[in-house]
Amino acid sequence: MLEHSGSRILEALPREHHDLVRKVQKLQDIGTALSAERDLAALLSLILKESRVLTNADSGSIYIRHDEIQVQERATAKDVAARSTPYLILKITQNDSMAAPFRELKLPFDLRTVAGFVANSGSVVNLEDVYKLPSHVPFTYNRSFDQTSGYRCKSMLVVPMRNRDGEINGVIQLINKKVDPKVPLKSPADVARSVVPFDPFDEELLLSLASQAAVCVEKTTLYDDIERMFEGLVQSFTLALERRNRTTYGHCLRVAEYAVAIAQAINEAPAGRFPGARFTPDQLKELRYAALLHDIGKIAVPEAVLDKRNKLTDEAMGVIEYRFHYWKGRLRADGRLTPDVEARLDRCLRHIRQVNIPTPLAEADSGLLREIRAERFVDVDGVEKPLLTDFEYENLSIERGNLTPRERKQIEQHIVDTWEILKRVPWPKEVRHVANQAACHHEKVNGAGYPWGFRGDEIPLGGRILAIVDIFEALTAKDRPYKPAIPIDKALAILDDEAARGAIDREIYALFKERGIYGLFSGDTGFVRRPDPEVLSPKL
Repeated sequence: MLEHSGSRILEALPREHHDLVRKVQKLQDIGTALSAERDLAALLSLILKESRVLTNADSGSIYIRHDEIQVQERATAKDVAARSTPYLILKITQNDSMAAPFRELKLPFDLRTVAGFVANSGSVVNLEDVYKLPSHVPFTYNRSFDQTSGYRCKSMLVVPMRNRDGEINGVIQLINKKVDPKVPLKSPADVARSVVPFDPFDEELLLSLASQAAVCVEKTTLYDDIERMFEGLVQSFTLALERRNRTTYGHCLRVAEYAVAIAQAINEAPAGRFPGARFTPDQLKELRYAALLHDIGKIAVPEAVLDKRNKLTDEAMGVIEYRFHYWKGRLRADGRLTPDVEARLDRCLRHIRQVNIPTPLAEADSGLLREIRAERFVDVDGVEKPLLTDFEYENLSIERGNLTPRERKQIEQHIVDTWEILKRVPWPKEVRHVANQAACHHEKVNGAGYPWGFRGDEIPLGGRILAIVDIFEALTAKDRPYKPAIPIDKALAILDDEAARGAIDREIYALFKERGIYGLFSGDTGFVRRPDPEVLSPKL
């Protein structure tokens, strides 16, 4: 707080007014401090502490309004889709005379409690003794806390927290104004000697502070709402991508877990190992967002390419099988289907089915495919055609994997599309590098990556982390229908080779192995990532 003891206002006033002026000046300082605080828990703690200091209150609580949204499952478009029920949530308590365990409580938004009455009516309640309530009030005072703790509540001041629109978003409740703020209230006798009623000036001070507090709480809550909105959008984008690309379902979630685990390990590493590299909670969140959204550009990849399991789709294979069946039928009808011809056609079809599965293509397999391609048949219009079309032959001839060069380029384009999509999102400044990190997960430290061919530190740290875990997760994933999962030791051997060639960051990869992060989902190493409420992965 600022010190106003040298204020010219104080110099101009009689000494008996100095305490009053200091309280008003302190109220200004409190408003400045409240405006600077963004964490809701810290903000409420500051509000309650300063409220008690201003009024000499021994104890106090703050209740915040919470509207619980209940979706009406059976509602149609003509109905209200969701209903809102208001509650008061006890968010914080303070007591100078005793320590008591705290837990949040949810109170009905009605007139039966003092806080509920104030929240509904907007009135100020100033009670000289809560045990002697006026007969006309609709609320009661619950003595259960007093009876179990031995603490005697006597005087009470409760005011509403009104935002700029006049809406009540909380209640400040102060208990036991003391003549001497330093005297603890250890017994009912102490309360009888030291506690006095709150006066009208206390009401005015607290109302003024409550108004400032309400605006600050609203601002902080709005900021939290925006955070939740971004979190919800990230989760929704991730879910949309995962559901569209069923062949890699869960990939983005696992990549995010691996990436955050590496970042936390970097934070725990000796300072000289990763100079200047430390992840704040916001940066961990930024990395998780980038990991969850690193493949968002795949929404622009044609579904036939994205969901391709084998070299040819089931429909395309069905066309080939029908063609062979038709040709055998024509040859049989013409009396030209000898046992040797039938056996040769059956052998060719078996080979096509075999090489359609995306395994490395041997030279002998390629040779037989060329022979099959040279075979001809006559279609229903009497036109002679090859048994395999150019498109079918191109796909079946893929040496590794299941994508043709053209399709691979379509897949690789997803990086540029990821960049174009994410760079247009107005990310908060705390996570403004999401797009940069997400769009670098196929860059290589040696410059051999794509799409930009960045080298070394040109690739952001988050991008270098994602490059490692994206490869590892893709190799070890057990849910890829077009390939079996590679055992962890073999996947690490592949990454060892990548590190030796300078393709991935050697130091980050060494940490990945040393800490056993590769066993995050297998349990092979006993690695357990410490949970962090700021960066927990979404439940999709």
